[in-house]
Amino acid sequence: MKQTSSFFLILLLAVSVRAQTTVNPDVSVVGDIRAFIHNDDGRIEESEKLNLTDAEMELVINGYLNPYLYGNATVAWHEGASAALEELYAAMMRGLPLGMNLKAGKYLLEFGRLNTIHPHAYSFIKRPLVHEHLFGEHGLLDMTIRSSVLLPTGNAYTEIMGGVLKGEVLETHHHEHEEEVVAETGDDDERKELGAFGRLTSSFAVSEYGELALGSSVLRAEYEHGLTAWLFGLDAKYKWKENRNRSFQAEAEFVVRENDQHKSSRLRSYGSYGYIDYRFHRSYNLGLIVDHLREKSYNHEAPEPGAEEETTWRLGLFSGFAPIEETSLIRLAGFWNDPEHEAGFWEVQLQFVFSLGPHQPHSF
Repeated sequence: MKQTSSFFLILLLAVSVRAQTTVNPDVSVVGDIRAFIHNDDGRIEESEKLNLTDAEMELVINGYLNPYLYGNATVAWHEGASAALEELYAAMMRGLPLGMNLKAGKYLLEFGRLNTIHPHAYSFIKRPLVHEHLFGEHGLLDMTIRSSVLLPTGNAYTEIMGGVLKGEVLETHHHEHEEEVVAETGDDDERKELGAFGRLTSSFAVSEYGELALGSSVLRAEYEHGLTAWLFGLDAKYKWKENRNRSFQAEAEFVVRENDQHKSSRLRSYGSYGYIDYRFHRSYNLGLIVDHLREKSYNHEAPEPGAEEETTWRLGLFSGFAPIEETSLIRLAGFWNDPEHEAGFWEVQLQFVFSLGPHQPHSF
């Protein structure tokens, strides 16, 4: 009941905004419906049978307030949960000194190339392992103020940006022993230190129809009281687009996360993904993705100092079909998962995405 009432309240607000202002925003609803089957022994109650997920939805309200300022609000319903404010930000695109760009609010940070994209727009359906594990359930999302400026690099488009974060971007849930410490000390009310991030990216033409983009990112934030983590990332993207009916895209990203654990131990996690995606006849695409995740735990007080290491690999094939232009999309993807200390398993997912409004579930 609470979920339904909040939905109609937001829709009423959206209609009211359209009716009462001269700056009418774009209003869109994006639906995401999935079915899956797998043989994972770790989820034995679902294994080797067809399963349906809870429908997911996003309500997107965005548009230009004036020629200089752009605003966006995204409310999401994920896996049957009640409404949550996923993004709310404003961006000043022009008009500032030195050609600066300013963005403020809660949004998916520009760390790498994939984090800013909502999951319904992934060609390969599932988030890469390194994003799932290192970025949290909904990606690197936080209250942020950041600025960016273009650098004079000739024919290359080069942008450098930096910002401060509220500090909840890497926050984890308390484990049982941590909850006991919080209850004794009251540290749960202690404000986290502000975090920070930066990014440098450059793109340039390598042929008549091809473009290459290279980027690097860094982020520092508290993930528990008194404990901080660093994230470092490198990414590359190549896109060849002869016309709107045919294109090819290849992308890769490498991410390292270094966690403070205690004085005697630390945790280093790193991983990467790479994919190719070929689009043809405008409505069809085929692709391949490979990704992996590795974790090393160092204990300097162990009788034999060393590192415990665990690696997981995943290989996926995916395809998509847009039956009616940009308003809907059907995707099919199959994966082979190979954890180091567990039995490997396969998984197949079918996804149907549709959009009511100008915000499209995918881009051509």
